Amino acid sequence: MVITEINMKINPGNLNKIINELKNIYNTQNADQTRKQEIIELVNSYGYIPYPHVKALRELSDAETIIALEEKLKLNNTYNENRFTFDENALSPVKRAGFRDAQWFKREQHNIKLINLAGLGNGNSTKAPGRFIDWLKQLVTLPGGNPEYGILSATVYLIPFHPREFGCAYIPKHSGVSPELEDRVLKEKLGLSAKDQVRLFTGLCQLAGHPVIYDVLPQTGRFSKIILANSYAARWFDIKELINSLTEQVNYLRNDLKNHHEHQSVDFIADIHAQMLNGKNPPLPENLEWLFDVFEDRLLHQKCMLSDEMMKRQNQLELHKKARAIINAVLGKPENEQVQEEEISDEDQGKIIETLIEQGLWPSGGGAWNSAGTPVFDRISTEGIHPTFKHYDYQGNDVTHFANLDCQTPFYFINLENGQYNEEVIEFFINFMKKLRKEYNFDGYRVDHIDHIADRVSENNGVPISYRAPRTVLGRMNIELKKETPYFATLAEYMLWDDMLQEYHNDMNFDVLWGNDIISQYQKDVARIIRDNRQLEEYNNNCGKQEKLSILKIYNNQDGEFREINQYPGQLGEEGAIFKWFKLKFTPGGFNAQRPVLFIDGDESFTKVGIEAAIGAEESMPREDHQEFFCKFDAINRLALDNELLLQGKARLYHENKSTGFVSWLIEAQDKQEKLFITANERPPKEITRIKDGRELNEMVQVEHNPIENVSITVPDGHSVVSEFVYNEKYHKFEETNPVINITENTIYYGILMPSAFHIYKIA
Repeated sequence: MVITEINMKINPGNLNKIINELKNIYNTQNADQTRKQEIIELVNSYGYIPYPHVKALRELSDAETIIALEEKLKLNNTYNENRFTFDENALSPVKRAGFRDAQWFKREQHNIKLINLAGLGNGNSTKAPGRFIDWLKQLVTLPGGNPEYGILSATVYLIPFHPREFGCAYIPKHSGVSPELEDRVLKEKLGLSAKDQVRLFTGLCQLAGHPVIYDVLPQTGRFSKIILANSYAARWFDIKELINSLTEQVNYLRNDLKNHHEHQSVDFIADIHAQMLNGKNPPLPENLEWLFDVFEDRLLHQKCMLSDEMMKRQNQLELHKKARAIINAVLGKPENEQVQEEEISDEDQGKIIETLIEQGLWPSGGGAWNSAGTPVFDRISTEGIHPTFKHYDYQGNDVTHFANLDCQTPFYFINLENGQYNEEVIEFFINFMKKLRKEYNFDGYRVDHIDHIADRVSENNGVPISYRAPRTVLGRMNIELKKETPYFATLAEYMLWDDMLQEYHNDMNFDVLWGNDIISQYQKDVARIIRDNRQLEEYNNNCGKQEKLSILKIYNNQDGEFREINQYPGQLGEEGAIFKWFKLKFTPGGFNAQRPVLFIDGDESFTKVGIEAAIGAEESMPREDHQEFFCKFDAINRLALDNELLLQGKARLYHENKSTGFVSWLIEAQDKQEKLFITANERPPKEITRIKDGRELNEMVQVEHNPIENVSITVPDGHSVVSEFVYNEKYHKFEETNPVINITENTIYYGILMPSAFHIYKIA
């Protein structure tokens, strides 16, 4: 049986055929019956297989994975008696749950798990990318939610699965699926392409109760098929023309400077500059460095003027025509015929790029996080391969040393010379986003690289001045997406610089913001998290918008390992990482400050590092195999999802001792007599921090923390301890028991409280 790409629709008819073929491929009929019953009981008890992914890869057979999938589908009422039974117009669990807006994505205790499909194989034994059955092992182990309180099962957050350039998932070659992800077995047996396999996976995730969101970009790869098919969507440089013009300027300066300096020296320096424009790097005598600098300063002014002139609309229109003519000639099409991305083969793409470069045509790159205006062509690289550019901020300061995005191509949303919007490109981009959503039935987007789009780095009196996507474009995109799919959720990668909540929420219509947790891990103690909650609550109380804003609580994300950030849970030690997870789950913000939690594949078994490398190399990720860590990690999540106070209550700081790290807080809900009372030594065994001995340092250092000895805390007035939630290591769950710590006259005494130790009491 072969399902072709044309008829590969996610409907009961096709999925019934596919599931039966998967059973045959993975030989489920010969599965051990005792083990089969164990799998069924696990799924029905937990709603999922309570394994970390590394254990699922090792212990869950392919047949058992399919059995677990069937049980999970049954629990979600989309599969019964060996047949799919869902309404194909209600594939999304969000729609099936009856949500009419993005509130589902903002719920307190909702989990979002960042997943890289290529990384899902067993990186402990192979670098080969994960295959479809590995993806399903991730699916059957994803945690559930609490439908009674409107909390959906964990959202699958997929990073880009496009083929990538320069070892980066955020520089796509085209908008299709990377061939590295294709499972040959499914291709041969079912005729499913890599794209079909991804669509099948996202569909099964949704049918098993998990919403799916995707990372999208307001830019693309330098010579991606997206740009080659739509040359008007980018700004272009004609590098040959710029080199010719600058060579003329070199000769003009040569003649002019001879009026003031020794002729032979001027000729020597002029020749050096002419060679540098073309990628040469001739030696510079030390005694002529001063003259080189004089020449360079005057030539730089011309470089800026010429680059700015080339970016003007009338010149861009000519370059668009020139690029399209070259592209169509390679494809054997009429000069002005519109090309579709799907018509460009990988071989064609290579030929087109080669021809464009031969003719001197390069799409304009991005720049630095703080660059504004036009990139300024400087010279051909010393390898003679590509043009290099200088970048300047809105004040004219050189920020080239920050630039790491020349390899990306931002979309041509705005004419930088006059601030006028490029409506054709805006329409193209929004339609592109709508098409992508429809192809994979995504429930939401996380929009990458949109920090600093509404501040002075990128705007001047509301007029865009940088390569970034303008706020107007993103606002229109969100409106259009939500018009088609009212429950569609959008997450902005905005780290709260300058507190521009209104700009991202009201102006751009984002539902959730990325937040700044990962860049300030060492600062996010319990008091700070509760203060963050309160600030969000105050904003929502006063924003005048019915749909409230949320900000992620981030346990870990793909940025933590960057050396510029260098903040991730693996640095905290096992106990410190568990406490970080615990405090994010046990600091609810209340009705108007609900915040979901984001974590990464591998976090559940205390994988310290590896996601950054896996994203870049498109290979399976090595994982730590720490089963006890997972059991406690999972137990905390289950307790948080099952406790009404954590689902509907609000955390309030009760006591904090900054010098020792001893902290306590309450979780209380309106009209509830009972409360949760938490005590902890919130300092981890070790951490990377700028704070040592109460002082702010200029650099990050590693510090170690000690236990707290002989400390006590009095229960809030009018309350007494009813019980304590204690972790049972045998059964891997928190059990409500009599308090195990000495309590006298409502005062709790601790002889010793180890770093990151915590206690959970119920008081009334």
